[in-house]
Amino acid sequence: MISPKIQRLCASESSVTSLMNEDPDLTPSKAYDQVAHQKMPAILSAFAQKHSAKSNEDDYENVLEEDMEAAKSCGNFEGTEPSKLFLKIFYHVLRTLENDPQAGVVSPSLLGSTGVLPLTIMSIIPDIMRHYANLIVKAESSIIIATNFWAASHASHIITEALRELSRRRLEADLPPVDVKILYDRGNMKQLLKNHLNTKEKDYNGEKVQIPKQDDVQGITLQVLNFHIPPVGTFHAKWMVVDGKIAVLNSNNIQDVANLEMMCQYEGAIVDSFYDSAMISWHSALKPSLGVHKFFEEDATRQHFGFSDSHTIAKTIGDSISQKTKEFRTQYLREHEDYESECLGRDGKDTVPFAVQLGAPRAGKLHENPVNGSKNEYHRGPLGTGGSPVPDHNQQEQTNDAEVPPLKLRTASNTGHIGRTIATEEGQDEVAKVLNRAAEDTAMEEEQYLASTADASEIEYDTTLSAEAERVQGFLGTVEDLTKHLNTTIQPNTQGTVTLLDKEAHVEEFNPYILHPRHKLFPIAMVNRRPFGSPGHQSVRVPQNEAWIAAIRLAETQVFIQTPDLNASPLVEEILDAVKRGIEVVLYLTLGYNDAGELLPFQNGTNEQIVCSLFGSLTSDEEKERLKVYWYTAKDMRSPIHAKTKQRTSHIKLMVVDGHIGIHGSGNQDTQSWFHSQETNVMIDSAEVVQEWLWGIRSNQNTHIWGRVDNDGVWRAKEGRDNVAGGYNPGDQIPGALGGAKIKFAWVKGIKGAFERVQGLGGF
Repeated sequence: MISPKIQRLCASESSVTSLMNEDPDLTPSKAYDQVAHQKMPAILSAFAQKHSAKSNEDDYENVLEEDMEAAKSCGNFEGTEPSKLFLKIFYHVLRTLENDPQAGVVSPSLLGSTGVLPLTIMSIIPDIMRHYANLIVKAESSIIIATNFWAASHASHIITEALRELSRRRLEADLPPVDVKILYDRGNMKQLLKNHLNTKEKDYNGEKVQIPKQDDVQGITLQVLNFHIPPVGTFHAKWMVVDGKIAVLNSNNIQDVANLEMMCQYEGAIVDSFYDSAMISWHSALKPSLGVHKFFEEDATRQHFGFSDSHTIAKTIGDSISQKTKEFRTQYLREHEDYESECLGRDGKDTVPFAVQLGAPRAGKLHENPVNGSKNEYHRGPLGTGGSPVPDHNQQEQTNDAEVPPLKLRTASNTGHIGRTIATEEGQDEVAKVLNRAAEDTAMEEEQYLASTADASEIEYDTTLSAEAERVQGFLGTVEDLTKHLNTTIQPNTQGTVTLLDKEAHVEEFNPYILHPRHKLFPIAMVNRRPFGSPGHQSVRVPQNEAWIAAIRLAETQVFIQTPDLNASPLVEEILDAVKRGIEVVLYLTLGYNDAGELLPFQNGTNEQIVCSLFGSLTSDEEKERLKVYWYTAKDMRSPIHAKTKQRTSHIKLMVVDGHIGIHGSGNQDTQSWFHSQETNVMIDSAEVVQEWLWGIRSNQNTHIWGRVDNDGVWRAKEGRDNVAGGYNPGDQIPGALGGAKIKFAWVKGIKGAFERVQGLGGF
């Protein structure tokens, strides 16, 4: 049961944010102690957590109706109907606060909430950073950016140029400065004494970071904080909150790596939870203060959501989609419902229900929702990001979008990630300098690189979500364009991967911007974890881990997980138990991701080792068929490639259970994220949004076609696909793959990997 203590915490009208509203001089850490006082030191609390986890082993399914009602009363879910599965998971999440009320890194009264999701991006880091930039330049009061690693790079330059542009706009309009807070983790010896360090300008403006000097951006105020709890309490969260009205949560750091990533934009009351969590993460005094935060219910402008004004690019369910999209979707699903297809899975077949579960449209009858009686009146949404009619949140059905013409074709440009207007004068913009230096460093030919020195002297920012999506889609007309788009960090091709390119890739499938149709508020819960700096695996029973464990244990049909690496021992056990009780478990992993770092003692091993171990622990063919493991395969590839090539990797972190529960954020399924790092994740309860996520997962990669491993955990070229796998012969393995083979001098490589992580080169 949920104790009276937890119920009182959740029912309280006080939060860190509300207390800071009342007293601007109050630091977030002192406010958090008032809201959710932690009586025992973190290390003792962690041991208590571990003990409570053991005592809770058999308690997951025994959630009574009164328990679910209690859980529902502990969240702010008004206007929504959480499913039983959501409430059961939330019930177990709440119980983790018993021994540590601060485990969730959010005020307990804001743990459960509601919101909408206008946009998901599944793409490369520059695309996500461009969305950050478009939000930044529209900011009016405050911006809080959090990332694990910030490195001077193409990605970071997009952000710093947006900050410069925001400053310029504020100065030209004679408006007050926007307060900008940046929080990252760049471990420092001083953090042995103080975990949160105010970063000096000479450090954050230095060569490795290159955040602008305050004198160069006088239209904003800058405060930069470095947070780490030695030795292993990493700040791993990745999000941004703008004006307290929009929150974006993503999987990527602010650096240049060749990852496929996932970002979601949230609006509604859930942004209050993000803001509160941001204050708690900041911990120290805010200089200057961000002023009074207006909660969702207090601010009428926040109740007009910024949905896109068109959905032709990635709207995937419902009746009001464009004919072209509808025809493509029908053909795509028909092809993937054919179990005899020679293009699918192991041995030319793939009988995974996940491959066909999106076959039937799910949306109900749609209708328009006018504003003030007019069918043509539009609202711009928060920060002017959208252009959709204002939704009536009391309606029980989705609203309709007018049919819009197909996208105009654009001439592909090397600076598609940076801006929309390209000038031709050389040397007028720092973008050219940064990208030119990077091109020289990687010895790439000029026509292969993302931008040349003559490309970008002026940046124009997108005004709506539709404009953003159209800009990106305009660079993806051919397979060659797609390959160029995915080449965010070009390395000399030493692995022969060019021969693996999918020359017949369906470019029309690649929809990095998922513009979600307007929808009702749905239940959301923050499922974070606080950082734990001490070695060991005792800090286990925290909201993040409990959400993952409960979701898998309570699943009735299927669990889908995409994660860069998987080796957390509690998760491995849960996967095996789920498969043995008849649940289909689908895993999308990245071959070779951070192998060196995972070879450290107590990290539990590499992806390949874990996958082979999983299959080795299953006894029957039926069980092995229910465990479906795939190596990530990029959209322009016909084979997985090893992460050591630094050309195609996936860094997405997503769990989907029974088709309507989705958990995403910064948490990996590895030992570091499970036991040590501070993570930010959300759990949503929306079949519509989750189904669109799954569509995006399938549309923006070829993993489900070419990535499946055999039932011993090893990928091998097979008859029926060797002719399309770039020169592979039947039985060939992927270059660099070791399967379950023993790795020589593993601990030495693990130490090397640990150093790479600190330097931002390895798996964070």
